[in-house]
Amino acid sequence: MFGHHVAVLQADDKQKLDIDGREILNDQYVSIDQLEVVGGTPVAIGTTSAGGNACEGAPFIISFPPNANPRIDGPLETCFVVRVEKSADMLTFSTAAAPNQPSEKWTWTPAEGLKAVQGDAFVADTEKGWTQLRERTVSHPSELLDYAEIGSEIARMAGSDRELVNDILMGVGSGEFKGDYFVGTTCSHHMCGDQEGLLVANVPNKKVYLAWRPSGQKIKVNPAVTAWPEKAKAEIREWAAKWK
Repeated sequence: MFGHHVAVLQADDKQKLDIDGREILNDQYVSIDQLEVVGGTPVAIGTTSAGGNACEGAPFIISFPPNANPRIDGPLETCFVVRVEKSADMLTFSTAAAPNQPSEKWTWTPAEGLKAVQGDAFVADTEKGWTQLRERTVSHPSELLDYAEIGSEIARMAGSDRELVNDILMGVGSGEFKGDYFVGTTCSHHMCGDQEGLLVANVPNKKVYLAWRPSGQKIKVNPAVTAWPEKAKAEIREWAAKWK
């Protein structure tokens, strides 16, 4: 690759990145994902991952300056999905902004390598609401936080636990449509079985039913379970059974 031997090799239960006979990185998974030319310098962008579902893979960069050894920057220290954008002389890496925190952002140039820069604040999409939820493209409860009409209702229902509920909803989990209901369950990263959440959205009636269990505490709900429709009651009974 660009005049150098670059290989991802299996080493026992891990993979390692080898450049010209030297082990540079090792992790459960290592991959080279794309090749670019930035500012006239050839670049390979790869990912390392420890496996599991707690964190996404973290990008790293190998650059190949002329008449010099390859240079390695990263992996980035983040648990979130990272988007890569290329301009003529720079790479920009960024995560999506979340309700509890701005996006993370880094720039990379051949001369200076990686540099952390100011991220962007979270702004919910005002063009998304109950009407767009009928498209049934949502597969994780955290996505509803970006639906301005629905996210504002979730925030109201969470009250003083808003940041906690956001953290839970942005954790490990999934969601699916069951008829006209969206049902999603999540848990905070590294706290599954202890700090979890349930979100049920009744699409035709434009109603959200929310339950969350702070670490070591009793389950909280909004509205009261007596106000939940039967389908939603069945979901919370099944979800809450693990703590009985």
